[in-house]
Amino acid sequence: MYGWLVALHLVGLAVFLLAHGVSMWVAFRVRGERDPRVVAALLGLSAHGARVVYLGLALLGVGGLGAAAVAGSLTRPWNVASYVVLTIVLGAMFAIASPYYHGLRSALDGTGGEPPLDEDAMVARLRTRRPELLAAIGGSGIVVLILLMVLKPG
Repeated sequence: MYGWLVALHLVGLAVFLLAHGVSMWVAFRVRGERDPRVVAALLGLSAHGARVVYLGLALLGVGGLGAAAVAGSLTRPWNVASYVVLTIVLGAMFAIASPYYHGLRSALDGTGGEPPLDEDAMVARLRTRRPELLAAIGGSGIVVLILLMVLKPG
């Protein structure tokens, strides 16, 4: 049973990271675009990738928590620290990315009674360092999680 749960955890991790790579690529790629239709298409691709990210996260969580329960390590300090790190990283990334990208999608579509963004307004909104901030937060979180899993402090 433990082996299957670890395998599920690793499959979830792989799905999560691969699908998340799509959104990361889009975050950096859209800044160089000038065609609102291309930006909208790329943001749509990112939204589809995000759905797969949540599937990977669910598999990762079920497998990881199940394996930890079977191994009797759910409440070990390094595991609890990993729950805290994961929660903080996911919360920060969601709070930084979602309002911006959802708002950009809506502005490109012209929803909410507003006209669609023109090219100049879109380019101005795309001038952001948000992708670097998100990469720094996510990358730091992954490094900390790996260190917790390898070193198992506490």
